[in-house]
Amino acid sequence: MIDLHNHILPGLDDGAADLEESVQIARQFLSEGVTVVAATPHLNPERQTGAGPEVLHGKLQELRRALVSARLDLNVVAGNELYLVPDAAELLQAGIASTLGDGHYVLAELSLFARERPLYLEDALFRIQLAGYSVILAHPERYPFVQRDQHAVDSLLDREVVLQLTAPALLGDYGAAVRRTAEGLLRHGAYALAASDRHHPGAKRSLADLHGRIEELTDLTTADLLLKHNPDRVLADARLEMPVPVFQQPSLFDRLLHRG
Repeated sequence: MIDLHNHILPGLDDGAADLEESVQIARQFLSEGVTVVAATPHLNPERQTGAGPEVLHGKLQELRRALVSARLDLNVVAGNELYLVPDAAELLQAGIASTLGDGHYVLAELSLFARERPLYLEDALFRIQLAGYSVILAHPERYPFVQRDQHAVDSLLDREVVLQLTAPALLGDYGAAVRRTAEGLLRHGAYALAASDRHHPGAKRSLADLHGRIEELTDLTTADLLLKHNPDRVLADARLEMPVPVFQQPSLFDRLLHRG
């Protein structure tokens, strides 16, 4: 499997505190069947937090050397989790924000606290796409405006924004409302990708568990698509495939009500 959202690089954000913890995270990924990860430390231009590309690539090389020393065969490529701001396109063009594996896909996030859809969202997405990049929106199930109305993602999908499911949401670590939203979007075929959003070592946010849960709610084809085939397409700069929606069968009560 391939993980395109995690905080494995040491000392850059709220993820791995040091190189030792980064190596522990790598061991955890390998134990779950993950062979490639894109390291995506937070970059928030609004708060002026996050490391620049030189520091990011320095940490990446440091981790790669540590993995070789530990004889851990995990391929780690660069990326960012970019807080979406109106001038995000300019940050990408200037090389301040890193794309996934130096391709044209960029992982972006919105505020988890804003109750409403950002007014600048459509314009920012248009400018990013006009500059030649494709947006992967992290954890849409955690945004309040999506929890209130799952159809809020329809316009994003129409704009070819890629939605990325994260493990703790579907596995219930963020509560029932987030889990229900994640399950609903998953069954309706809204997600093209799934990832761990892992910050620290440990069994939680396991991609093996995530793969199993996706398979339970949909099928093996969808689980493989979201965690294997589409992530591979991202790193190959190829077009992604959307899953087939899976709709629940109506209950006996619903059928009788409809018949009446």
